[in-house]
Amino acid sequence: MKKQEILNKLINRVLLLVLLLNLCSCSEEFLEVKPKDGIFSSSIWDSPQNINLALNDLYQNLNWKEFRWADPIENWSDNSIPTFPWVTSMKEIAQRNYSPDNSPGNGGSYVPAGNFGIKGWEGWYSEIRKANILIKNVSESETLTDDDKNFFISQGKFFRAFYYFELAKFFGGVPIIKVPLDRNNDEELFYPRNTYEECIDFIIEDIEDAIHLLPVTWDASNKDRFSKGAALAFKSQVELFASRWGDCVNTCQSIFDLGKYSLVNDYGSLFLPETDENSEVIFSIEMDGVNRFSPHIVYWGPRIDPTTNVAVGWGHMTPTQDLIDAYEFKDGRLGNDSFYADNPYINRDERFYASILYDGAPWRAEGDTIYTRFDPSIKGVNNSFDPNFSHQGTRTGYYLKKFFDPKIEPKESMKDDGGMANDLVYWRFAEILLNYAEAKNELSGPDQSVYDAINQLRNRGGLQPLHGLTKDELRIRIRNERRVELAFEGKRYWDIIRWKIGDEVLNKNMTAMKIVEQDDGTLEYNRVPAFGGFKAFNAPRDYLFPIPQYAVDKNQKLSQNPGW
Repeated sequence: MKKQEILNKLINRVLLLVLLLNLCSCSEEFLEVKPKDGIFSSSIWDSPQNINLALNDLYQNLNWKEFRWADPIENWSDNSIPTFPWVTSMKEIAQRNYSPDNSPGNGGSYVPAGNFGIKGWEGWYSEIRKANILIKNVSESETLTDDDKNFFISQGKFFRAFYYFELAKFFGGVPIIKVPLDRNNDEELFYPRNTYEECIDFIIEDIEDAIHLLPVTWDASNKDRFSKGAALAFKSQVELFASRWGDCVNTCQSIFDLGKYSLVNDYGSLFLPETDENSEVIFSIEMDGVNRFSPHIVYWGPRIDPTTNVAVGWGHMTPTQDLIDAYEFKDGRLGNDSFYADNPYINRDERFYASILYDGAPWRAEGDTIYTRFDPSIKGVNNSFDPNFSHQGTRTGYYLKKFFDPKIEPKESMKDDGGMANDLVYWRFAEILLNYAEAKNELSGPDQSVYDAINQLRNRGGLQPLHGLTKDELRIRIRNERRVELAFEGKRYWDIIRWKIGDEVLNKNMTAMKIVEQDDGTLEYNRVPAFGGFKAFNAPRDYLFPIPQYAVDKNQKLSQNPGW
């Protein structure tokens, strides 16, 4: 390598380090504030190369561990539970055993052992502060071209909206901070909470500004940036969460009008490394195996790999029978129909086979099979159903298949230094079809466009099309469709929250399948409570997390959420 190339790389690294030290510096109060001098000189913020380093830091810090770490947010829902009992989802979330001092919404060091990687209050405001600094300095530059300003401001506003939405989901209304704060001015440092609706309005305003500036397609060097399609997808998600049905319908239609996205034929191929860049993906985070990797091959895999017979998986996202019953049969019967009581794993939705490892499922090498049936003779670690955590087997009778590449041999080291490199998809076209169907049905009831949207997904799963339903009947089917289509993608918990069904689906013991082999060799299938699968939900309190106590103590203008 030439000396000049080495020097340029060294300069870039030093500049990035200086930028990050200043962008990430925390205040002594509850929000980060603007440092005094130095990095904010015009010589830094008038250089597209240097600004791009700051923008890259925002991209690098996008949330991914809450979806791909040992204890993902899916475990907060009724779709799955972990094997080991020490994680946040089982200790704090399932029992709602937390307070304003140690809530999972606090993030970082405030969360007990088993934290799944959430940034939390302080972390999200830190990222907002970085976006505010970028937007302010780029906007005020007198030397940047309009194209450069649009390039950076569009993405800065996207990030600001993205993290305010995280705050709004967790806490409701929060202080809206649009500029870097000055620690030397106490009157400007502490903000009261804005209302939830004001926060949603501000988030949508930022997204709309980004939509106007972002291109439909980036060039190859910027292919991993937010695009217009990503901004529209995000906007539809916010509008759906806020029950703004008409706006959501219009936003989804704008995505359809782009003509860029379509469903792929093979559902399972969406989540494999060699095919994860496809026509359905609207925005994803590239998992490069180094800075970002996918350790779920260990964290979520079966306890015993059937090919190597080695105990390597942790089984930390085991599907519940509650979810399995949501997968319909191809003949039109619902997933818990007694017609299939003696053979429940035949003729199911194709998404079931792409997502779930069940008793008798083929897995990994040709001829390998996963067995999860109950075996009272088991002494050591085993994949079989575990009714009392005696051998660290599955608590539910199932393991996860979705996201796994059967060609990769799992090894314990992969939880720390790599593993699978399939991308983390934030938004895909299937979700937009679901958003449209739900919003349009809520807005004006069933029409052909709603059936067309939902039946595209059902057709891919090999299911019978829906037709002739009332608004209320179709609502139930759309919600079920959303559950199975987006299973394990981190969407279910927030659907439960926005639908206000937490007291219905999270106030009970999750269900497992105990399969017992009879003397004649036949199998008996019994739905039983999953060991350690009890979840509690205190409505209406638990629809929001408490504002962190440290933030309330430092800012007397902050009011606590009800019940906390």
